[in-house]
Formats: sequence, C-alpha cells, structure tokens
Amino acid sequence: MAGRRIGGRHRRPPEEQATYREVFAVGEFRALWLAQALSFVGDQLAQVALAVLVYQRTESALLTALAYALTYIPPIVGGPVLSGLADLFPRRTVMVVCDVARAALVALMALQAMPFWLLCALVFVTVLLGAPFTAARAALLPDVLDGDKYVAGSAINNITHQGTQMLGFLAGGAIVAVVGTYQALALDAVTFGLSAVILIVGLRGRAAPKRGGATRSACGAARGTGRGWSSATRRCGRWCRSRGCARSTWCRRGSRRRTRRRSTTAP
Repeated sequence: MAGRRIGGRHRRPPEEQATYREVFAVGEFRALWLAQALSFVGDQLAQVALAVLVYQRTESALLTALAYALTYIPPIVGGPVLSGLADLFPRRTVMVVCDVARAALVALMALQAMPFWLLCALVFVTVLLGAPFTAARAALLPDVLDGDKYVAGSAINNITHQGTQMLGFLAGGAIVAVVGTYQALALDAVTFGLSAVILIVGLRGRAAPKRGGATRSACGAARGTGRGWSSATRRCGRWCRSRGCARSTWCRRGSRRRTRRRSTTAP
C-alpha cells in the first residue's frame, strides 16, 4: 500500500522524516542541547560533591542522606509554581537568570567556612531553580524546531537527560576523588556559567508570551499546589488519629486550622 497516508498532522512518511543530523544542523537547538547537558551534568556533580562534603564534615550517614534528599524535594514543592515563570518572561532570559543564579549559589557552596544548615539551604534553592530552567527550555523547543524535527529533538533531549544522569554520577565521583569536593563545586559553578554564555550567544531573543493567559496559568498552578498540600495534611491528620495519636501537636494544629476556616466561612 504505497499510497497509504501516514497518520498525524506533523508526521511525514518514514523515508522523509527528520533525522538527528537535520536536528543538530539547527544552530539554536545545538545551543539549547549543550546548555541542557551542562546543566544536567552540573546538577549531578553538585549532588555527589554535596554528599561527600556532608559526610566529611559530620561523619553521619543520616545527615548525608538528609542532605541528598534535599535535592529531590524542591521540584515537588516549588516546581509547579516556579515553572510558570517560563510563561511570564522571555524564555531565554529565564534560563540565563537561572544559570547565573545557580553558578553564584554553587560558588558560595565552594567556600569552606559554611555552616551545615546554610549549605542545605543553598542546595535547596539551587535545585529549585532547575524547575523554571527546564520549563523554559521545553517551551522554547517548539519555537526552534517544527514538525518532525521537534519530535526528533524531544527524543534527543530525553536521551541526553537519561545519559547525563547516569554518566554524571560516574564523572562526579571521579572528579571529586581527583580534585576534591570544594574544587568540584567550583567546577560545577563553571558549568552553569558556561551554560548561560552558550544561551546568550546561541539563542536569539524572543518576546515574552502574552501576560494575561500566562498569569492565570501560574496562579492556577499555585492554587493547585496549595490545594494538594492542604489535602495531604488532612490525610496525614486522619492517619494519625487512626493510629491513636490524636493528641499529637501536628493533629491539634491541623484541627485548629480547620476550625478557624469553618468559623470564618460560616454565615
């Protein structure tokens, strides 16, 4: 059935579909891809260096695990809200600002006289800034690639993400073992700085999306996150009461908050 039509609005016949070579021939995609790879490698390097640094300072496996867990909490807590920044401001600007801010924060982490709590706070904010960066990159990709090139470009980004996660841990461990933790953090700051330079040079400026719809989208994401957190705390309170800990501080606080809300909403 040589004349059979291939389904999909943006798809071409298999023999005419875009190849990876055609995707990498687009200069703006090369800049996006390289900046993404540097940012992902920097994230993995920071995680490895942080774990080693915390263990060297505290010699506590529990505190090391706690510090490492902090690198996974920010996308869950603040990711849905901060991702809306990609629709409020020019996307290249969002990515560059995130990279510059992360470079500065990681450079501060490289200072040796750093309290443990401040180190954890810097790590939390550094990982949190990855959410708007990733959202801006994903939103910018359809402007750089169209049709089958976008499909191939998305596949390349997914492969890059998985590959940098695996190789980033190996390379991070080797770098920390060779140069040390503080030097590895300084190198991590350099990767974020290089990513910002590549984005400035390799991407052309584009105007921000329309503010009205973007603002509603960001506000809706914030409200949805708040509702989800409230629902989670209610479920946790019910679980505590079912386990006989109704007198716990957590449950009493949740009960008082719900009572206040009922009293303020009552006619």
